[in-house]
Amino acid sequence: MKHVWTVKYREHTICVINTWTNEKLFVDGVLQDEQVGLYFTSRLVGKVKSEDGEYEDIKVSLSTSLCRVQCRMFVGERLIYTTKLQMGG
Repeated sequence: MKHVWTVKYREHTICVINTWTNEKLFVDGVLQDEQVGLYFTSRLVGKVKSEDGEYEDIKVSLSTSLCRVQCRMFVGERLIYTTKLQMGG
C-alpha cells in the first residue's frame, strides 16, 4: 500500500511518501529524509527556506495501525497538515 501527501507551503512543495517498508520526505523534489524498514511510527525531518532567507524546520510524524495511516506535518512549531486515511479505501 502506498500513500502520498503533497502540501504547498508558501512557494514550496512538501511531499511525503509512505509504503509498507519506506517513508520519504521531499521538499521541492529533493529528498531530505528517509526511513527504511517496517515501523508503526516514524519521524522525518527537513528544512525549508523562508522568504527572508532563513531556514525553518519541517517535522513529519507518521503512525500506522492495521486500519489507518496518519500523517502530521509541522513547519517550526505550527501544524500545517494532518490527515487520517483508511487503508484499502
